[in-house]
Amino acid sequence: MSNALDNKVAIVTGGAAGIGGATARQLAAGGARVLIVDINEESAARNATRIFDEGGQALTLVGNVAEEAVAKEMVERAVAEFGRLDILVQNAYGGGINSLGSAVEVDHEGYRQSMTQLVDALYLGPRYAVPAMCDSGPPPGFQAPAWTGQGFSSGQAPPTETGRIVNISSVHGILQAARMLTYETGKAAVIGLTRQMAIDFGPMGITVNAIAPGHIMTENMQRMWREQGNEKGYRLFELQYPVRRTGSPDDIAHAVAFLCSPQAAFINGVLLPVDGGMSIQLQENIVMEVVDYIRENPELRSHFDGHKLSPKRH
Repeated sequence: MSNALDNKVAIVTGGAAGIGGATARQLAAGGARVLIVDINEESAARNATRIFDEGGQALTLVGNVAEEAVAKEMVERAVAEFGRLDILVQNAYGGGINSLGSAVEVDHEGYRQSMTQLVDALYLGPRYAVPAMCDSGPPPGFQAPAWTGQGFSSGQAPPTETGRIVNISSVHGILQAARMLTYETGKAAVIGLTRQMAIDFGPMGITVNAIAPGHIMTENMQRMWREQGNEKGYRLFELQYPVRRTGSPDDIAHAVAFLCSPQAAFINGVLLPVDGGMSIQLQENIVMEVVDYIRENPELRSHFDGHKLSPKRH
């Protein structure tokens, strides 16, 4: 029995660890050959080795995908090593200088650097990946379903299975938090970028979608909680989710793999929140869920700044 992604080649940016790391492993488990692109050489190599040990195929490329030369090189490397390109998952984000704060607090250089990492990188990837996908065409062995014009006209079958692009946005692109100007703005821009590319590349047989993760317990997030937060502070985050837990990198990886599969061929330009239902709640409902807990646990600490989250503060 063949896997859904057999004979396909994928690039995963920020694919060394966290969401990107889990995504690279999930795509490889589905049959894809994967190029992991990341600024962390050691971590990328470790993830590629793990994929190999689990029976998959993966290579690595070290570089910052916000640099055009790296975006160009990753596509050329994937095609040179694997012979084609079918999937681009854009997950990398390196942060910015002084990126926390309002428009009054964030300096121009910090704002520009954050936008480069959050938005420019997601423009550069498709700039080189889309032509390579079109040159590659459908994967070997792919048979398009018989086209009848959906019962109205025989016509000419449109291109299909040329490629998949999945951009990682955030619930912060939907819901805004105070003093997070650059991250919120950048992740919202990713949603607009996704929709525009879905319109532009859909006629080529390339679908473009975005995922908005909720609070995901990546390796880095776990470290932040250990260093700055505490168990009671973490429970506060869990209470904000209808499913009463935060997410794992695998939760996002499974969603990405589905959007890259043939079963998702008619899904295009969609923002898929993978957040346990957090973003659909009324603010009043969240407040009612957590206010008593905060009052009863004044010693709880968050992962952001290590400060006490006292009732007075909220």
